[in-house]
Amino acid sequence: MMRHLLIIAGAFASVLTPLAAAPDAHASVTVVQKQGQDPRGRYTPNEARDARRQGDIVPALRVINAVRQRYPGADVLDAELEGGSAPRYVVKILTSDGRRVDVVADARTGRILYER
Repeated sequence: MMRHLLIIAGAFASVLTPLAAAPDAHASVTVVQKQGQDPRGRYTPNEARDARRQGDIVPALRVINAVRQRYPGADVLDAELEGGSAPRYVVKILTSDGRRVDVVADARTGRILYER
């Protein structure tokens, strides 16, 4: 469990470190995301935290635990929160038999929608 949390924390740190090093680039990214024009539709860490606090989405760990129950022994590689009219989590896993699977879950309910 702790290993997975460290991996997720490392992923966030690797994304935020370059932004902290280049303040001008960070400002332009923030403006694009505030206008809702992020081409990938992903939440920023601040937007995700605010949505969670407002009760708009469930915590990522709740979805990750549901994925672990469906895929016992799988390693969680990454989890992303995508926006839009129906926000969703995409949890990337490596199954115990070596397959890489993207598990898509409704961010409002935590219910797993499908795998790809």
